[in-house]
Amino acid sequence: MLSSTAENLFWMSRYVERMDFIARLLDAGRRLDALPRREGTVESEWTSVLIASGSATTFPDDPQNATAASVCHHLIRDTNNPSSIMSCIAAARFNTKAVRSSVTSEVWEAINQTRSELQRLIEQDLDVHNLSAFLDKVRGRSIMIGGAATETMIRDDRHGYMQLGKWLERADSTARLLDVKYNVLLPKASDVGGGLDYLQWLQILRAANSAGAFRHIYGRSIDSEGVVDMLVLNSDSPRSLRTSLSHVYGELQALVTQNSPPQQDLLHRVRSNYTQLMNLSVEDIFAQGLHEWLTAFIVELNKTSLQTATVFGFGPATIPSSS
Repeated sequence: MLSSTAENLFWMSRYVERMDFIARLLDAGRRLDALPRREGTVESEWTSVLIASGSATTFPDDPQNATAASVCHHLIRDTNNPSSIMSCIAAARFNTKAVRSSVTSEVWEAINQTRSELQRLIEQDLDVHNLSAFLDKVRGRSIMIGGAATETMIRDDRHGYMQLGKWLERADSTARLLDVKYNVLLPKASDVGGGLDYLQWLQILRAANSAGAFRHIYGRSIDSEGVVDMLVLNSDSPRSLRTSLSHVYGELQALVTQNSPPQQDLLHRVRSNYTQLMNLSVEDIFAQGLHEWLTAFIVELNKTSLQTATVFGFGPATIPSSS
C-alpha cells in the first residue's frame, strides 16, 4: 500500500473519532456547568473543557476567560481550530476523498452525509436545547461512520490503518475526558466522596456513555476509584485505555513487517506500554497522582503516534493533532 493511502485512511479515522470526542467533551462541560459550584472555585468548567480538548493555544482569548458560548463556538464552528467539530469532519472528508477507491461507498456516503447535515445544523442558534441535540447528532453520526467501516470494509491493511488511527485517537480522547475532573475541578479533601464529587464523576461517565455499564459491572455508588478502573483498566469497556492499547497492539502486529527494524521497535514500544498498563492498579495511579499519570500517558501516546506515522512512511501529520 502507498504510504499516502495509509496516511489518509489513518487520519480520516482519527478525525472522525476526534469529532466524537469533542462532542462528548462539550456534553460533559454542559452537564458540569449545570451543577452547583464549589465555594472558592476560580476556574470554570469551560476552562477545563478547553484545556482538555488541546485547543487552549488556538483559543482567541485567555482560557481563564472561557465561557460556554466562546468555548462552544471554538470547539464546534471555528475552522481556525483544527480540532473543532466542523474542522474534523471537513478533514475526515478531505482524507476520504483522496482515497475514494480504498473505502466502500457506504463509508464515503456516511462521511459525506455527515458533513452536509452538520453544516445545516450549525446554522441554527445552538442554545441549551439545540446544543444537546446537536451533540447527540454528532455522536450518532460518528457511530454510523464507524459502523459503516466495520460492516463493509475488507479486513486488509486499509481497514488496519483505519482501526489503528481510531484506537490511538480514542486512547488520547479517553485520557483527556477523564482528566477534565482533575485538570481544573480539583476537589477539596472534605469534598471527596461527597455529593458534588459524585455528580461530577457521574457526568464524566455519562459523557463516555459508561454510566449504565458502571452500575452493571461494579454494583456500587460511583466513586473516583471505580471510574478510573472503568475508563483506564477495565478490558471490557470499549472506551478504556487498556482496550484501546490492546487494539493498537493487535493492529500493529498485523501491519508491521519482520524485515523492518523501525516497525519492530514501534511494536516493542506499544507492547511494553500495554504490558505496563496491564500490571497497573488503581492504587498505583492515584499514588502517582491522577492528573500527573494521565499527562504522562498522553505525552507517551503522542510520541507513539508520531513514531507510527514515521515508520509507515507518512511522517508527521499534515494537520496537527490535539496536544
